[in-house]
Amino acid sequence: MEERRITDLKAVWGVPLMAVHCAHCGEAHLIPEPALSEAEEGGTLARCPFCLQRPVAPQPAYLREEPPEQLLPHALSERELTGVLERWSRGIWFRPAGLKAELLTRRARRYLIPLWLVDGQVEAAWRADMGFDYQAVSHQDQYREGAGWCSQEVRETRIRWEPRAGRLKRVYENVAGPALDDHRALMARLGNFDLGQRVAYTPEMVAGAVVRIPSLEPEAAWPGVEAAFTRTAEAECRRAAAADHIRNFALQAEYDDLHWTLLLLPAYVTWYQEGGRVWPLLVNGQSGRVSGARRASARKANVTSAVMAALALILFLVGGGLALLGALAPPAAILGGLLVVIGVLLAVVAPIPAIGVWVFNRRNASEC
Repeated sequence: MEERRITDLKAVWGVPLMAVHCAHCGEAHLIPEPALSEAEEGGTLARCPFCLQRPVAPQPAYLREEPPEQLLPHALSERELTGVLERWSRGIWFRPAGLKAELLTRRARRYLIPLWLVDGQVEAAWRADMGFDYQAVSHQDQYREGAGWCSQEVRETRIRWEPRAGRLKRVYENVAGPALDDHRALMARLGNFDLGQRVAYTPEMVAGAVVRIPSLEPEAAWPGVEAAFTRTAEAECRRAAAADHIRNFALQAEYDDLHWTLLLLPAYVTWYQEGGRVWPLLVNGQSGRVSGARRASARKANVTSAVMAALALILFLVGGGLALLGALAPPAAILGGLLVVIGVLLAVVAPIPAIGVWVFNRRNASEC
């Protein structure tokens, strides 16, 4: 059995990095070497760079003996990131103190996500049902008062399915495949990336950033890559047949001259605190799409409801006292009655902030 060697990260990547592992989410990252000891309490790197939970500890790094070949640069400037986070956080009732765009931007850390790009030659036999749109014309009879029965022409689009089969021999380049077990979930959160903007790796582009360590080496990633090759071939066969639709696509393929390239995708990780918990946010470094929980401050809402209830009680007691004095001073009875009514109305609306925030946070729980 081949003995695995610990990677000299600085020699391979060109910047001082250290590997850490999170016992909470189970993910491993490369972080700037001094970060673990220098991070302030509550800072991004005092916790896991991804889930922001504890504990996080150094671990040996068993990685490839070469750095990633390519990288997508972060397209958002600090000002643009602040604008993105400000728009995302609008409309939150009783916004937590930490949920401010400027503060989120200061806490943001560049976060790089690995992705495999694979070139390869595909020789295959395929079969599928090709669908072609056509217009079907029919007539529908309708009865109209005063005009009697009328026939109206109706056009609808239908699909004609035809079985097709063939062979292909193609070289496909830059077919994307997962380098992480949770790749699909991450892409669902971040959205699409324009891979045409990628550039060659340089150490300066990784300096100060956090890098997610691939959990899928080429052998483990191959099922996902093979599925991507199949989707690429399916799209090409549909175009070659000039079909509008395709179904039941089956491919029997042989793959040669596979070349694997590791690409790093750009994102930002930032966070805020609410309810004694840290809430992480993940931002697409190209498009600015934000993924994370939008939480309102339950503490602020509860305090507001409590103050309103206390004020309602005071108004009710004062108004009741003035009403009792009404026998001696009739105007006091009028004022007392008015205060009692206001107190009752205030007592009715007092629970609304607390209940509204509870409903809002529960509705947004799926974003966590």
